[in-house]
Amino acid sequence: MSDPAAVLGRIAALSPYFSVSTGAVPDGRWQQTSALRDSMIRDPLVSDTAHRMGTGEARVAASTLFFGYAARMWSVSLGSVVDSGRCVRLDPDTLLWCNDGGLRLHIVDPEFGSTTAEILDDQLEPLIDAWSDIVAPGLMWGNSASALIGAGRVIGDAAQAHIDTLFDDPRLVGTMVRSTGRRRSCCLYYRVPGGGVCGDCVFPSPPNASTKEIL
Repeated sequence: MSDPAAVLGRIAALSPYFSVSTGAVPDGRWQQTSALRDSMIRDPLVSDTAHRMGTGEARVAASTLFFGYAARMWSVSLGSVVDSGRCVRLDPDTLLWCNDGGLRLHIVDPEFGSTTAEILDDQLEPLIDAWSDIVAPGLMWGNSASALIGAGRVIGDAAQAHIDTLFDDPRLVGTMVRSTGRRRSCCLYYRVPGGGVCGDCVFPSPPNASTKEIL
């Protein structure tokens, strides 16, 4: 049976979103991922993201940051389940992060034990609640759904059954039009200088200033 560190090492080859380092805490300013719920931690990270994106809108940067975080959660959880039949535990108090031109993840002593559904309970919902003062919750649930589909696309057909089960969860029901693959909200990327709409966006083209944004 594969050990969790070996599983993480294998799935890291799929894309950077599947990457979690392990072992002794490396150099850098690492914190528990639960700390991301603290506005004193979140706000400087959002500001740094906004600066790198070239936007003055905190909600746009926060949406992009949350999307990337959700993508990492789904990628690692789905990837480990498909690889080994077991989900690597992504407990918010033991999964560490640092900002190194983007989020990096680390687990000192990885173990199995979570389920993919626990990502909703332990990671995403608490973060959505904590960030609701800066980004609309409906937008972030849409980001969660889109990121889930994106992670499954990288993994392949073996992830589909897990994705279908997750989309039965009331928090994800209604976030996507499954028949068309389009989401019911917009991640706001079109508001980034030079940005456009994503392939699954509710908008077929970037809205103009008079268009009501769907969140």
